[in-house]
Amino acid sequence: MSRMWAILFVLIGGASYGLISPVVKKAYEAGYTPGDVTSSQYFMAASLLLVIAAFQFRHVKQLKLRDVLLFGFLGLLSSCTSVFYYLSLSDLPASLAIVLLFQFAWIVMLIDFVMTRKKPNRAKWAAIVLILAGTVFAVDLWHTEWSGVSMSGILLGLLSSVTYSMFLYFTSYVRPGTSPWVNSAIISVAATVAVFFVFPPTFLWNGTLWDGLWVWALIIGALGQVIPPVFFNIGIPKVGGSLAGVLGSIELPVAVVAAFFLLREHVVGVQWVGIVMILLGIVVSELRMRARNKDAAKA
Repeated sequence: MSRMWAILFVLIGGASYGLISPVVKKAYEAGYTPGDVTSSQYFMAASLLLVIAAFQFRHVKQLKLRDVLLFGFLGLLSSCTSVFYYLSLSDLPASLAIVLLFQFAWIVMLIDFVMTRKKPNRAKWAAIVLILAGTVFAVDLWHTEWSGVSMSGILLGLLSSVTYSMFLYFTSYVRPGTSPWVNSAIISVAATVAVFFVFPPTFLWNGTLWDGLWVWALIIGALGQVIPPVFFNIGIPKVGGSLAGVLGSIELPVAVVAAFFLLREHVVGVQWVGIVMILLGIVVSELRMRARNKDAAKA
């Protein structure tokens, strides 16, 4: 697979995450609770991935104990990110919660430095600055109501950023050649078990699932637990965890645009400026990487 295809897969995975927020709001408007939405989406995603993985059973024999442990760890990180973020949203303005989540743009870079001792180049620093500045503009922080901000909500928001950063980075450790569908099925099952400890699956016996919740669970599960893990498993081992943190920033522009079209939320000019800055940050990082690769090839 070419590098450009790998980048496209990571971008699609990040964009899929960006569509979750407006769809979740629609589910809440339909009368479903955060617990029902969260646990049912993981259950539906795990069921779907297990069915698909069953047709690729031959790939299971290729897995090693290291692979299974890694996928279980990634599943735990995925569930922690969802739980921390959804709980932070219950205590914080949405704009502040997403700013805290988007600290993964530099946390991934910090994890990469700790793990490899490789200092970020100037292009990566420029990309991070553009992304963080663009995030501030994109959520229009100046018009957010800050009175009575919850410290526990801030802590939960930061924890969601840390666990998401770790998920992005350690996905780069997935061994090439393994099936992304089988990998994602294991990740999803581990995440579902972890989520059920926080949000018990009451929808399974109270009739909520077949009363319409299954539609939202299927859509949100596909956007959050099927498409991103599969596409990240394909793309991140090729591009690396550090660049994946930059590419994953596509989530915020997609979230803002989706809210504009799906929820008819008002988006002011400064937010569009922020979206452009985030996209520029992604482009700056990748163009510098391509230039460096070409120079190395000529040497």
